[in-house]
Amino acid sequence: MEGDEYKYYWNVNKYDVFISFRGEDTRASFTSHLYAALQNDGINVFRDDDSLQRGDQISISLLEAIENSQIAIIVFSRNYAESRWCLDELVKIMECRKTIRQVVFPVFYDVDPSEVRHQKGKFGEVFQSLLNKKSNDILNRGYELCWKGVLWAAANLAGFVVLNSRYFLFSINA
Repeated sequence: MEGDEYKYYWNVNKYDVFISFRGEDTRASFTSHLYAALQNDGINVFRDDDSLQRGDQISISLLEAIENSQIAIIVFSRNYAESRWCLDELVKIMECRKTIRQVVFPVFYDVDPSEVRHQKGKFGEVFQSLLNKKSNDILNRGYELCWKGVLWAAANLAGFVVLNSRYFLFSINA
């Protein structure tokens, strides 16, 4: 129906911002403060508040939320790369950066960007732990190469480093 196509075309972005984060690291601290600051300034934010079910595939609703956001904020934390869900979100975010020119803004929360870029230090250890849980078949080797590539690419983007989060205050001026 022609009207439906018109509606879809003009309603591309359902959210202003999508926040990708490792819940156990930042949900009750940095991410909740970031979310509140953005919401208080009238910015429509998608943040997954429900506990994700354990499984191998990211939910369709999360992929759609990423696609329907103008901006993606990636909150890299020490255990971010321990989650296949987070890494799959990151793959989709970086894909959207290329295909629909989504703005991607990394935040390095208590982790150095070089650790993310090169999968070193504590960040690298938890990433390797995830890889060790998977079998060494060709499919999983493909995931590993893809994840390493998007981690490197995202860590090379201009972002924000938060190393001493106790004194971090949010002030968003949209």
